[in-house]
Amino acid sequence: MDPNFGKTLSYIIVFFGTLCVLLGSIGTYYFGKQVEAIAPYKQKIRTATATVNIVIKSKDTIDVLHINEGGYIAFIKDNKPLLIMASPQCNTKQIDKESGIYRAIFNMDAKDSAIGKPIYFIRETDFIQIEFLPMPEKSKVLSGEAICTFNNNVRIEINILPQETKEKKIFISDLKDVFLEFVKVK
Repeated sequence: MDPNFGKTLSYIIVFFGTLCVLLGSIGTYYFGKQVEAIAPYKQKIRTATATVNIVIKSKDTIDVLHINEGGYIAFIKDNKPLLIMASPQCNTKQIDKESGIYRAIFNMDAKDSAIGKPIYFIRETDFIQIEFLPMPEKSKVLSGEAICTFNNNVRIEINILPQETKEKKIFISDLKDVFLEFVKVK
């Protein structure tokens, strides 16, 4: 065997080996990013919290901490709850002469039926229902937001549009923007 042939063959093998390592590194980086983007939504639900703020039209002075009157936020499908977060208390505060805010931090019960299901299953929600127990029966909601966090790493923001409450209940049915990040999960 010619020594130059062996040397050339070694260079070719080293070149192909280096090329394989480079392609492997690029592939690992690219597909790793894909997995990271999807993985949080496939985790099983262990915890869920929601911070909800609702601004209503109110001329009453409502600066109160309601210790025994809280509320809830529920994700509903086919008129059955997929997931419920609740609190036994809420705060109310007058913003100006014409409006006040209801605020609470809701938590999911450790025995909720959503425990153990993948986070992405909540994208099946038909509508979201919110209720604050001390809120007047027929209130005019001016604005609001609900920020929900699942397993401390998946966050969704829900804008609450102006509406009249129905038996103290607030409904959000336009959810197309709420679950945009969930679309990546298959």
